[in-house]
Amino acid sequence: MTEIIIKPPSKFVFFDFKELSEFKDTLFFLAWKDIKIKYKQALLGFLWVILQPVLMTAVFVVFSIATNFTPIESNVPYILFVLSGMILWNLFSSAITQTTQSIVSNAHIIKKIYFPRIFFPLSSLLVSTFDFLISFIILIPFMIYFNVYPQWQVIFLLPMVYLLITMLILGIGSFFSALNVKYRDVKYIIPFMVQLMFFVSPVFYSNHYINIQWIKVAYYFNPITGIIELFRYALFNTTINVEGLLISSLICIIVFVLGLLYFRKVEYNFADIS
Repeated sequence: MTEIIIKPPSKFVFFDFKELSEFKDTLFFLAWKDIKIKYKQALLGFLWVILQPVLMTAVFVVFSIATNFTPIESNVPYILFVLSGMILWNLFSSAITQTTQSIVSNAHIIKKIYFPRIFFPLSSLLVSTFDFLISFIILIPFMIYFNVYPQWQVIFLLPMVYLLITMLILGIGSFFSALNVKYRDVKYIIPFMVQLMFFVSPVFYSNHYINIQWIKVAYYFNPITGIIELFRYALFNTTINVEGLLISSLICIIVFVLGLLYFRKVEYNFADIS
């Protein structure tokens, strides 16, 4: 009889990518389960994913007309400017909220079967990505109407946009999902933090309105700033601050690594304290 020895994974290993590959079907199962649960009893269904950014954009467009406020990027209609920011912001905000709750909401699964625990925040990210792809489609008719088309030289930067924002989401989400297991009031902090970030991010206004140089540099330490700017650059060929983008990209990498390291450090206690 062959002897099988089961050893716990080493805490000093970042992630076992072979193990992640072996359990990849579980990841897609978790994501599909969450998608079905999310839309099964929704009255508007997938339409809500489209209505949310459109309605928010309409609010800011009306506000801009009433106050005579427009962004400096005059080559981009304000509707497209806001709508593109709202679509990307919704991906960030919804993914952060869902990944933070992913471990606690699946505590019953953690106690029964084993698979890589990082799949919980990853599956939440995939669900938000699914919503993002649906809402992204609504940009197309608006761009056709306003005769604004991306240039082929820069549209290939869109995968880089997704890479950066997923690194940021996984870094923040994995850290707070692990922290939420021990401190349950984290779920109240995250919506407040996301709301604050919304108003200090260039979603509905241009960051070119900032005239003080040191504040403009510090502005990019909010990593979503550089990501949104890169997103609009890829779609509308707007101006981009290369130094600011590098700062935001570096912050994304740091947050990603530190968040996953903390998650890896404490994930062995999830089954005991969930």
